[in-house]
Amino acid sequence: MKNILLVVIFSFILIVANAQFKQNIRGVILDSESKVSLPGANVAILVGDKTIGTISNERGEFELMRIPIGSYSLTVSYMGYEPYLMRNLELTSGKEKIVNIELTEQVHKVDEILIQAYKNGETRNQMAALSARSFSVKETERYAGSWGDPSRMAANFAGVITANDSRNDIIIRGNSPQGLLWRLEGVSIPNPNHFGALGSTGGPVSILNNNLLSNSDFFTGAFPAEYGNALSGVFDLKMRNGNNRRHEFVGQIGFNGFEAGLEGPISKKAGSSYMVNYRYSVLGLMNKLGFSATGSGVPEYQDLTLRINVPTKKLGTFSLFSIAGNSQIEFNETGNESGSYDIVGNARTQNGSKLGVVGLTHRFFPDSRSNVYTAFSASYQGVATKIDTVFENQNNKIFFGENNAETRLSGSSKYTLKINARNTLKAGVEFQRFGINYIDSISGEVFDPPVDGYINQLNTDEKNLDFWEGFGEWQHRIDEHLTFYGGLHSQYFFYNSTYSFDPRLSLSYQINSRSKVSLAYGKHAQLQPFYVYFTENYDFDTHQYLQTNNKLDFSQAHHIVGGFDHSFTENLKLKLESYYQFVYNVPVGSDASIFSMVNAGNSFHQDKVDHLVNDGQARNYGLEITLEKYLANNYYFLVTTSLFESKYRASDLVWRNTEFNTNYVVNALGGYQISLGEKSSIDINMRVVSSGGKRNLFIDLDNSIAKGYTVYDDSKAYTERGTPYFRLDGRAAFKMNGKKITQEWALDLTNITGHQNVFSTAYNNTTREIENVYQQGFFPMFLYRITF
Repeated sequence: MKNILLVVIFSFILIVANAQFKQNIRGVILDSESKVSLPGANVAILVGDKTIGTISNERGEFELMRIPIGSYSLTVSYMGYEPYLMRNLELTSGKEKIVNIELTEQVHKVDEILIQAYKNGETRNQMAALSARSFSVKETERYAGSWGDPSRMAANFAGVITANDSRNDIIIRGNSPQGLLWRLEGVSIPNPNHFGALGSTGGPVSILNNNLLSNSDFFTGAFPAEYGNALSGVFDLKMRNGNNRRHEFVGQIGFNGFEAGLEGPISKKAGSSYMVNYRYSVLGLMNKLGFSATGSGVPEYQDLTLRINVPTKKLGTFSLFSIAGNSQIEFNETGNESGSYDIVGNARTQNGSKLGVVGLTHRFFPDSRSNVYTAFSASYQGVATKIDTVFENQNNKIFFGENNAETRLSGSSKYTLKINARNTLKAGVEFQRFGINYIDSISGEVFDPPVDGYINQLNTDEKNLDFWEGFGEWQHRIDEHLTFYGGLHSQYFFYNSTYSFDPRLSLSYQINSRSKVSLAYGKHAQLQPFYVYFTENYDFDTHQYLQTNNKLDFSQAHHIVGGFDHSFTENLKLKLESYYQFVYNVPVGSDASIFSMVNAGNSFHQDKVDHLVNDGQARNYGLEITLEKYLANNYYFLVTTSLFESKYRASDLVWRNTEFNTNYVVNALGGYQISLGEKSSIDINMRVVSSGGKRNLFIDLDNSIAKGYTVYDDSKAYTERGTPYFRLDGRAAFKMNGKKITQEWALDLTNITGHQNVFSTAYNNTTREIENVYQQGFFPMFLYRITF
């Protein structure tokens, strides 16, 4: 009996080991400009020495069934269009591979064309000439130190500054992170991060779930006319559709939390689908179960992501999407560890944030050359903070409190017309109605001299803050080498009747099949964060409040960018970009001071400053170098170098370094994939980053000792750069395919060397010395994922 059992077990192992697990590749072929489906396109992959192919149907759909799992290159050809090559299409047993492919129509028909139409890293938006690239979900997973966060992944790109380990703010070319525009499914959205402050665009943990994202675009300057109300860059995110043929499940535990996701068809016949995903913080759940070992400061957060896609035969495609997140944390500080206020020895800080976005989109095709994309959305963002004492058996005294919320209703429509292979036109409008409810106050005891009671920094309730945007743009392919892009963006803020007209122009010249040069200009404008307009000024003599920032204009900027791209091989590319930005109309103090909004936006709480005027200026210029080897022959690498200057002038009329002027950033990352037969693989990834040190305000030690609290010397603000920033990250992942299940185990090691990177400097009145506040040390994180 024992021998029979051994034979059965051994036979089962042999069957599994020799089983050839298979999976399907499906998708749709579209025209890149009009988004119209292309029937009759030839789709093929090479499996061993055999080519497997198919033809797209009348709806542009194709499917390659029962392909052995592995990594493939997929080619698409269609008469009158440039050939398409998609590399590194990874097929696993646990999930069908569904891809959307967009082809570009040829300007001239030629007898022979080099197949290089799929240019890795180029954007989905065809109006972008340079300072733009796309990213894939795979990159957010593969890059060491990214933790599946699109923002942290983008920190590897040229022009993006790594500044703060505790937050994922995207600081582009020395600009404030407030200058970034977040868009999801064509809809402008609030800060999509847990613990995100109003007026900021970053946070410690992203609400965006990379398991539900599709290839998306990232812009770092002179972006197309379609995008407005931004000064530095745009993150234009797209969600994928759920599987419309079969139900699939993903379970995961990692940095972003415990996670469960489900997707599948609503109606197989109609091709409709759904996706839903829920996450809960790992430390938060452990704390609720009584296993917390971290004391105070346990982050608790949860988020939900949803998408429903419903195509119709005659009425176009409808999609419903939603993201929502809730987060809270509490810190207890005692004695000399308390850093909230000098007047209290024991303090408790409670902070929480909420975000909700829901949107309905519709794409309709009036004819074979055009489409109309319409979107309606509603969003909510709220932040609540309280700082009080933590004495037992006493009435706790509150020193600071805020309960601020913003709502937004939005409607937009965009029309795209592909006139012919040479000319494409786009035009669109968007109307947004904001509502705000702010209450923000601070104890009068923190002022010098102290004041009885509480002083409001914000106290307003505005319902109808209306904002309008419109754009028109034109792409003209002069010939097969030269392409012109032109457009105009306009915006109007009804509250104080401020407006801006912003032209965008660019040229791209394809020197030959390997090299391209580009030149772009863009004028850009952005609203101030709403809390700035409604900051309260308290008159200590009359004890009255006055709002002094209501009439502020947009901050504005001119961008000029030149670029050169050269492909050494189909997998190795060099990219050079040089830029100059002049930023003006920046809010600064009406009296001589060093304050400027160019330094705001990268913290958990924003300063409320009154009596601001649009007299500030800034200038950013630099050179960026990118050398990238795309994944082929089992390895890839990306090396980026940014050399730059970032200066600003406030109301004291002195040109200074901005807080973000680290002068240089060097990123180098790469990885190697080790195949363990047909069913398993190991990925080894490394990343190293080095940059100039962070700039901080200058602490006057002698005066601080004399007065017993921190005193700054504004004449030396941001003059000194801290010690250089350095971080080495690593990631090892093991992936195993079963018959219908794929499992992955990964270990992320952040700051492997434990390098002490300085975040800021602070005066300690106990030791009477200036001390460094350090960033994150060595931090390991485990991930497990299962899909079936």
